[in-house]
Amino acid sequence: MALTNWMGAFGRAQAQDVSHDLERGYESALLIQSIELEHYNDRPVRPELDLRIPRTAQAQLLRRFRAALDVCRQSISTVGPHRGELAGQEIRQFQLIETVVARYGAKRDPLPAISRSPEVLPRSLIGVVDQVRRQLDPEAEANVVAGFRRRRDSTLVSLRILLLLILVPVLVQQISRTYVVSPLVDRFAPDNAFLTYPKPKLEEKAVEKLRVFQAEIEFDALLQGNPLPSREELQAQLASRAQELKEEADLESTHAIKNVLADLGGLVGFVLVCVFGRRDLQVLRGFLDELVYGLSDSAKAFAIILFTDIFVGFHSPEGWTVLLDGVAHHLGLPARENFIMLFIATFPVVLATVFKYWIFRYLNRVSPSSVATLHNMNGGG
Repeated sequence: MALTNWMGAFGRAQAQDVSHDLERGYESALLIQSIELEHYNDRPVRPELDLRIPRTAQAQLLRRFRAALDVCRQSISTVGPHRGELAGQEIRQFQLIETVVARYGAKRDPLPAISRSPEVLPRSLIGVVDQVRRQLDPEAEANVVAGFRRRRDSTLVSLRILLLLILVPVLVQQISRTYVVSPLVDRFAPDNAFLTYPKPKLEEKAVEKLRVFQAEIEFDALLQGNPLPSREELQAQLASRAQELKEEADLESTHAIKNVLADLGGLVGFVLVCVFGRRDLQVLRGFLDELVYGLSDSAKAFAIILFTDIFVGFHSPEGWTVLLDGVAHHLGLPARENFIMLFIATFPVVLATVFKYWIFRYLNRVSPSSVATLHNMNGGG
């Protein structure tokens, strides 16, 4: 039993290593493609050319290119023996890495031609032949089983780290607030003014509640046909109610600092999960990439339109207003209408610009058919 557990742990560790190396190589390949597109007119990088940027910036750019190319080559050497275990999006990622590395092979002329040489056979035909060869391989069945186990282990690791990222901060926030923060704040708040909520806001709410209470007393007396209470009776009832409102205000004045300290505890828990689960986060990122890019073009376009309409659409200001009001109340800050309006007028615009830039620079290269479907669903806009 112990040997079986040890072999299972070794298999999961190996699966994580393959996914980690594949993800690093894929990111490096995308970085090299972005450098080619931005500085070399979508052609291979030529270190001997002088770009229209400062020499220090060009030197840093070439260092990033060489480091990314080394990562791609290392990824091919480590993931190559497990190529038969790859499937779907992983195969496309590995093929992209091979394509990028092939443009900078060891036998490549140091002064390449400006235009790329045409291929003898279409790349799709070569891929079909390679797929048939891998299917006729005597070890194809073992590779398929190993690939299934690796993807299963990656899925389990991704779900586990995802649950930890959600549950650990929430549990730390709730437990620390109930058993640590609240007793300490209630103990030291009366002697420290900075541990309380701003008093003017609470005083305005208390005065409004006291005014409503007085109106309720007079209204109830009129409904029941009783005479209005005398000045002394009304003053006594108002004094009792004012004392209750003061106690409520004192209790509410410490809620903000409790929330802030408990949120800091939850943030610490989230950071610790990220620090101790860095390898698992790499597996989770690859799992999410495969899940997202495995969707059809229509599904991708639908998700993009849904996200943008919720957060940056013409009807999103109401949602941002509710969200900012809730955050302000949670942190004990006054909800300033001018700040909310300024935030709504700027942040969604910046978010929309960043999103459009991501579509232009990244999604347009990885999945151009999704971009075309997105434009068609948006009415060509």
